[in-house]
Amino acid sequence: MSHKRTDLLDRLAEQSEGIAGAVWTTVRPLLNPCEGLCDAVPELTPAALGQALNRSIELFRHQRQLPADDLMRCTEPAVVLAEHGARIGPLLQAWDLGSSTMLAECWARARPGEQKELATYTQWVTRTVAGITTEIGAAYSHTLKQTGLGLPRRVLAEMMVSGSVNDELASAARHEQTGRYLVLAFGLADGTVPGPATVALGAAALAADDTGLCCQVEQHVCVLVPLRSQETPAVIGAHVLDRLRQADLAVRLPVGAVMADRSKLDDAARRAITVESLGAAAGLARAVIEENEIISELAMLRDRSYQEELVALIDPLRHHPDLIETLRTLYSMDLDRTRTARRLNVARRTLTYRIEKIEQLTGINPIQTRGIQSLTLALTAQSLLATA
Repeated sequence: MSHKRTDLLDRLAEQSEGIAGAVWTTVRPLLNPCEGLCDAVPELTPAALGQALNRSIELFRHQRQLPADDLMRCTEPAVVLAEHGARIGPLLQAWDLGSSTMLAECWARARPGEQKELATYTQWVTRTVAGITTEIGAAYSHTLKQTGLGLPRRVLAEMMVSGSVNDELASAARHEQTGRYLVLAFGLADGTVPGPATVALGAAALAADDTGLCCQVEQHVCVLVPLRSQETPAVIGAHVLDRLRQADLAVRLPVGAVMADRSKLDDAARRAITVESLGAAAGLARAVIEENEIISELAMLRDRSYQEELVALIDPLRHHPDLIETLRTLYSMDLDRTRTARRLNVARRTLTYRIEKIEQLTGINPIQTRGIQSLTLALTAQSLLATA
């Protein structure tokens, strides 16, 4: 394996000029907005890109991380752009597109039997580039903070698609005097992954009265709302949702909500995403879900054996999808039989029969308090296992 690895890496290094040429053709148009502002960006050339590729191969060969000096050179263009109040979007796009093009060229040059080693190299490059772009965003926002420059929300939105939510971001958004935040997390109604356009749309919708700051974390949109009043998360969340809907941003419900100090925004964003997914799995009908509303679901998430024991309660229904659907609909309608029957498009008599059949098969009465509690958790556990 080591011999093949040396052959692969040496051959990629020998072809670095051709690979760098393809990368340069791809990223060059993105660098136009940076011309005249930062020497480090225009000085980027195919030769420099070839040297960067050889450097990455050398680091990968010895399983080393990017040295601090090299990382600092990567962030220098972002610092100069921030000092001039220029957009960082083209620089981040160049990094992302450039690394993707470079990896594609490497795969095109691979020989049979080298795919496994190339996959390992691809993973290493992907992690390294993600770390670089995160540092670029942090350097950009930190410089804006130090120079006292304001940051237009659309520019900030571009920076935020890296998935980093931190104190520097809050400072760049002029929230220095706010120590406490409500973090909201949601997906898009059509199931698509949000991107810069979605984040910019949300940022613009919330900018007018400084409602909050919009950003992207993983496959979710997060809104950081500075807490300046005693309003409840439900009220604040409803206001944010109203703003986003006015901007034609299709929000998927429910929305996860977590309150946190500014120093813990990154953790809060990921917790809010968990709350959102658990609230959806539980079929909660409310628009905004807080952590204290999904205690049982959080316990299930941490204990897979607990999930499996709960799912076993409805195992007798596995061959009766109509009964599973009836249960979910009945609970989502708060046990209102008229609405449930209408939603299922069945007669009330048919609904009554199904409820009795569920009790007969499971031994649990689905409309008594203990039964409702057990079967609701069982349905949620089933959803969690299905999406795990």
